[in-house]
Amino acid sequence: MSELYDCLVIGAGPGGLRAARELQKARLSYLLFEKDVPGGKVNIAPEVDNYPGIKKINGPELAMKLYDDATLEGVDIRFEGATSLTKEDDIFTLVTENDKTYRAKTVIIASGTVNRLIGLDKEKEFLGHGISYCSLCDGHFFKGEDVAVIGGGNVALKETIHLATLVNHLYLIHRRNEFRGFDYLVKEVKEIPNVEILTPYNCIEILGESEVEGIVIKNAETGELKTLNVSGLFPLVGQIPNSQFVKIDGCLNESGTFPIDEKTRETKVANLFAIGDITERLTRQIYIAEIDATEAVKTIVSRLKK
Repeated sequence: MSELYDCLVIGAGPGGLRAARELQKARLSYLLFEKDVPGGKVNIAPEVDNYPGIKKINGPELAMKLYDDATLEGVDIRFEGATSLTKEDDIFTLVTENDKTYRAKTVIIASGTVNRLIGLDKEKEFLGHGISYCSLCDGHFFKGEDVAVIGGGNVALKETIHLATLVNHLYLIHRRNEFRGFDYLVKEVKEIPNVEILTPYNCIEILGESEVEGIVIKNAETGELKTLNVSGLFPLVGQIPNSQFVKIDGCLNESGTFPIDEKTRETKVANLFAIGDITERLTRQIYIAEIDATEAVKTIVSRLKK
């Protein structure tokens, strides 16, 4: 039978990294798991201007700083994605993508969210072949070319502002006439000379055989069709909770997020904690995920060290 840990932390974004550091300080046995790269969605933020103690920093730089701080304290990350989390007789069992099994008394879920797909043919097929969800990661591949961004929230607006500095022409496509993002971002986007705003339009088709060669959009009011000759497409229409691997009844709400106790960060399942963007709350900030982590570990320490 596999070793029984005090805690398993799933997800190495800001919250997960903080949780691992706190568990390390408390001298509890734990493992931290990450499917992709440490830092979570911080890695795709063109700019972070509200992290305590840092006036302004780009996302990947902050992600690396958080990771470096954790490794300096001895935090060890297992780069394995979670595929199944179950609970039986007060013990949690985690199975990872390479079929390894881990057991623990408590679990902290910090798995965040993943990009929502727009649901078109070729969207998954063309990922990395003209489709991207991160302008900071991939924008340089489209330098001097024509691209399209789909979305109306803050992420789409910020990505548009960054991409516009690299590309020749950018189409910003939104299915409504009004944007959901902050007014100051909308104002900034409207003042960029190489950005063309197209509302209210939906993308209905991705063109190309092996990579993006264009898209077809449809006016939501008139039914008018337009073909845009773009080589890059950035669908930025929101996020969905990354909780599909959780196989425990009664801990998730209908949207796939975790309702938690605001004091302990415990879910409706005993000794199962959730922190950061995976929780049922409207405000999602890096420092909130870190506070969540600290409070969750405090609760775990108080229970396991009685």
